[in-house]
Amino acid sequence: HGRTETTRSASPASAAFVKTMGSRPKHDESNEVARKEKLGLLHEAVGSHVKYITEAAKGKGVDRHFLGLSMMVGDGEEAPALYAHPLFTRAKTWRVSTSHLTHKNFDNWGFGEVVPNGVGVGYAVKADCCVFNITARKEHQWTERLSHLLEEALLEMQILVEMDKAPASRL
Repeated sequence: HGRTETTRSASPASAAFVKTMGSRPKHDESNEVARKEKLGLLHEAVGSHVKYITEAAKGKGVDRHFLGLSMMVGDGEEAPALYAHPLFTRAKTWRVSTSHLTHKNFDNWGFGEVVPNGVGVGYAVKADCCVFNITARKEHQWTERLSHLLEEALLEMQILVEMDKAPASRL
């Protein structure tokens, strides 16, 4: 449908979820209170993300709007001060660039990092698995470590979700 708006995954809801999960697995999934808190925060983060991408797909994102405004600055004209602000510049530096493509004809795909000190992560969500392609410049040696941490985080979330399911009846 032509959506080219940037989807930003960082939000207060995703930050709260990540902070509660911690930088390494806590192995506290058997603690029902901790598990319910993490699951609640996960659902909030997912809901927030879905709302954001829905709005972005409707043209209500900010990145393409700012791009359009910057393209309106004519030769010899000075861009508004916002465009030179360090935080604005940092927000447009994509150290982690991700893109999703799930299609029956693609088993795997990928792309390179978009800045020299960044990583590119192509991914597909399939019925029984997720497929990732992680790229970065070789001198950074990030891809193996990032792959390991990504798998660790996904497995931890899988355990949370599976442990929360009601046990199947054996009758």
